[in-house]
Amino acid sequence: MNNSNKMTLGYILGGLLVLILIPSVIYSLTILTDLIYKIDLVQNITIQWIIVLLLLVIGFSFGFSSIIYQNIIGKGGPLEISNIEISPKTKNLVVSGPYRYTRNPMLFGTFLIYLAFATWINSLNAILLVILFIVFMLSVVVRNEEKRLLKDFGNQYEEYRRKTSLFIPWFPRNK
Repeated sequence: MNNSNKMTLGYILGGLLVLILIPSVIYSLTILTDLIYKIDLVQNITIQWIIVLLLLVIGFSFGFSSIIYQNIIGKGGPLEISNIEISPKTKNLVVSGPYRYTRNPMLFGTFLIYLAFATWINSLNAILLVILFIVFMLSVVVRNEEKRLLKDFGNQYEEYRRKTSLFIPWFPRNK
């Protein structure tokens, strides 16, 4: 399979996973947990929709711009599952665009999109599930990805890692 087809397949699989499968799991688990104990997040529907739209706009901005920068500058994609490369790995370290603010702008964007979804569902349980998902991603997936980036880009990545926040934009790590 050539790189273009591999990249397309990677984004189709990634899109299905991120935009359909994971939200479906969050929704299903929310329904189950809300049967036990439900706390609404927002009482005012107008405020609820403002929050949802704001989170979606910022989330999709981070997510899509990170994909564009990763393709144009990095010459590759993000998707690797259990050391199986679904899309070609990035050839260049990307430190511009949304990557100036966070080392994981795609994950940060996804987090905001899922928070928008949880706000739309209007359930504290959904928020807690989103937070659990992100904690898992940061502690397992991102840590493994950082090992690969350190191996592939060495001192260049180490310098970038010292200067740039792991997850939340504009909050640099202390080092």
